[in-house]
Amino acid sequence: MVKSIPESPARTAYFSLMKAADILGGDFARLFREKGITATAFNAMRILIQGPEEGQRTGEIRRQLIQRVPDITRLIDRMVRDGFVSRVRDRNDRRAVIIRLTERGREKCESLYSAVAANHEEQLSHMSERDLKQLHKLLEKAMEG
Repeated sequence: MVKSIPESPARTAYFSLMKAADILGGDFARLFREKGITATAFNAMRILIQGPEEGQRTGEIRRQLIQRVPDITRLIDRMVRDGFVSRVRDRNDRRAVIIRLTERGREKCESLYSAVAANHEEQLSHMSERDLKQLHKLLEKAMEG
């Protein structure tokens, strides 16, 4: 009977990645909590700001989110309730719903840009630009698998 999972480079890398994600993500969770928003709501608003002016379908937002959410409809419901987004029926397909960022949502999202950028810089300031590019490349490669 095996008493533990065998050590391997893949296991060690996985644990390091998960610990890093928890630490780095925790900093952002605190920032967003202080500003009265979730990291996922900010991410959805960021997607909408960068997307087409007419808005995007829920599925497209879900596809672009950094972290998967089990119920995108509930996320959108909360964002509608908070006045950050609105729902509009697609003129070409009445079954489809388009999500649009409200002016309040745009202002909220944009008001966080400097704090988000400062967090990014502070968290990874000990790494060189070359290290960061290499890390990005390796993480992209890990997600291909």
